[in-house]
Amino acid sequence: MAVGIDIMKNYGVDSKIGMIISTIMGSTETTLYTIAIYTSVVSIKKTRGVLKAALIGDVIGMLTAVVFWQFLS
Repeated sequence: MAVGIDIMKNYGVDSKIGMIISTIMGSTETTLYTIAIYTSVVSIKKTRGVLKAALIGDVIGMLTAVVFWQFLS
């Protein structure tokens, strides 16, 4: 989070890197929250598979953000 804020302060929120980092932050911020809610509601004790799936989703979200803003900018 601090790295994203630093990037936005240095390059501005309307720059290409600012748009990319804000999209990445938005797509990855709910990972731990989703894991906590999902595992507590369904009563899953072993979260290794859920964590792997969430991290794979985060990587896909990051790559998608970069590609998306490359085409729009």
